[in-house]
Amino acid sequence: MSIIQKIDETVKKYNMLSKGDRVAVGVSGGKDSMLLLYYLLKRREELKLELTVMNVEHGIRGEESLRDTEFVKAFCEENSIDFRCLKINAPLGAKEAGVGVEEYSRNKRYEFFESVNADKIATAHSLSDNVETVIFRLARGTSLNGFKGIPPVRGNIIRPLIECSAEDIVTACGELGIPYVTDETNSDNAYTRNGIRNEVMPLLKSVNPQAENAISRFIASTAEVDDFITETAKKYVDSVLSVNDIKPLHPAVLKRVIELYAENFGVVLDELHLNSVIELLNKNGRTQIKGRLFAFSNNETLYFSRYDKAETSFVTESMTKDISEYKKYIDEFTFYCDGDKVKGKVYVRHRADGDSVTPVGRGCTKTLKKLFNELRVPVTKRTSIPVICDEEGVIGVLGYATDERVKIDNNTVSVFLLKINTEDCI
Repeated sequence: MSIIQKIDETVKKYNMLSKGDRVAVGVSGGKDSMLLLYYLLKRREELKLELTVMNVEHGIRGEESLRDTEFVKAFCEENSIDFRCLKINAPLGAKEAGVGVEEYSRNKRYEFFESVNADKIATAHSLSDNVETVIFRLARGTSLNGFKGIPPVRGNIIRPLIECSAEDIVTACGELGIPYVTDETNSDNAYTRNGIRNEVMPLLKSVNPQAENAISRFIASTAEVDDFITETAKKYVDSVLSVNDIKPLHPAVLKRVIELYAENFGVVLDELHLNSVIELLNKNGRTQIKGRLFAFSNNETLYFSRYDKAETSFVTESMTKDISEYKKYIDEFTFYCDGDKVKGKVYVRHRADGDSVTPVGRGCTKTLKKLFNELRVPVTKRTSIPVICDEEGVIGVLGYATDERVKIDNNTVSVFLLKINTEDCI
């Protein structure tokens, strides 16, 4: 089977191309991208493809890099292909962005690809690239999802060479007379991927000459298992997660449920945050995910929500009335207590760490956290509940408790009445 036929099978298997597609092709001038461009040229007339070559000059290799761009441009002119080039200074840009050069360059490439009005974006990732990516992720730490490697199709991005090895590509370029340039930085093992390609892979091939194909089969099997887990998990993902429904699930499915739920908030959970969310299934509480995004559990549901500790402010007014006439004011005011038992000034604030109260009639002191847990007060609501204090401590929690110290009893002479309104902060 020729390599063109092999690519045809991949394209057909993953439904990569349709008649009349406008295809943006990432071309560096190297052997992989030139084989990809050669293939698309072979199928251009048959499929009525409209091709645009996208070339990025990274500003890393000086004259050599400019030479590569001119090579690709000349090839496009000879074959009547629309050519576009983006010039960047990858080392400087990466430093300013605080990321690695490889990551910065990759991000810029895809931004460039997305800037054109194309139905498909074709990149030259090969089977060897896929294997190297999985080894890289394994060394760095990854979930099952990471072992799926580089997907043949992701959205409108297609990878027709994903089942062709580097050896296949070198052989094909020689046999078909496909011109290409060589990037000298490919031999520089300071780049992590080059180290895997030039040092790790030869060692693996000394164990098994077909190591790439063996790892590729593992990637395919992993993708099947991962897809099954994902499809199973999707059945449990809703606007909130039912603790009773998801808690008994197999750990692999449970983790995927939470990962998929997190994706709805634009978050990819690492192992640390994933495990902290799973721990919430056994308690009433919260854990921070990222910034103001928290995961909350109330023993029945698990959900994510934006959380602001200063979400409300309070407006108050107060008065003190003789015990004989205070009852006619009760409906108008939201909190009342024995006015003579209040120590100094009264103020209203949000809950603070360590706050406690001795609710009337309970005979014991509780932290507000424990009180709210017992009363099943939603975690997201707790910091917006007004806490009433005098100069000695908490005298009440609006709607939930009055402290024993200031309760009204048979000896009460005057009653302190407090009206509290909450207002959203701007």
